[in-house]
Amino acid sequence: MRKHGSGQVPVPALIRRRPRRDLHQTAMIDQSLRQFFDSLAAKTPTPGGGAAAAVAGCMGTALFTMVVRYSQGKKANVDREGDLAAAESRLTALAGRLAPMAERDCAAFDLVSAAYKMPKSTPEETSLRDRAIQEAMVGAMVVPEETLCLTRDVLVAMEGVIACVAKTIASDLASGAALLLAGAEGAFLNVCINAAFLTDRELADHTMRRATTVLDEVRQRQKSIATTVDGMLA
Repeated sequence: MRKHGSGQVPVPALIRRRPRRDLHQTAMIDQSLRQFFDSLAAKTPTPGGGAAAAVAGCMGTALFTMVVRYSQGKKANVDREGDLAAAESRLTALAGRLAPMAERDCAAFDLVSAAYKMPKSTPEETSLRDRAIQEAMVGAMVVPEETLCLTRDVLVAMEGVIACVAKTIASDLASGAALLLAGAEGAFLNVCINAAFLTDRELADHTMRRATTVLDEVRQRQKSIATTVDGMLA
């Protein structure tokens, strides 16, 4: 078990006093690309795949927003200005929700790491440690699921204005969709790995069914955009 996805959840009472991330360090969303890449490459439990997935989702959302803004004020879209404005507003809101997901991902997995470091020299300590691990693992599962759902919501927000996109920025539309798919796939994998370690199999299986449904929708929506753009560029 290496780097799991994770998120912002209530701190399990059993590990509330365990070491947490340095509150004074720069949030990942505010780091330079170099800083983020270096921290992602470091031999540390976090950031990992869940954080990278969230950042991919942020980039895909940003590209969609750029595409919408370039589509506004065009003669061909004079009757669609209201739709474009609504899409821009929705994308901006979703970008704000995606922005902290990388940080939340790390915070949740840090709780998993802290739980694994709890003492286990007596049966009582072992029992407390096992319970703390399971509590933290649930948090590490639900946050990448939220990232996954947000990538789907971004694709939904863009759907109604795809016809407004000009050929000159079609590649940006397709690139945004590809990044959102990458984010969704990465988030899904982090849901999978944390679900695999849960002893509550009913919760794990229910979560996996729900996440699989969302991922299938993301794949279909990305494929539709890719097909549309291929036709535009043919």
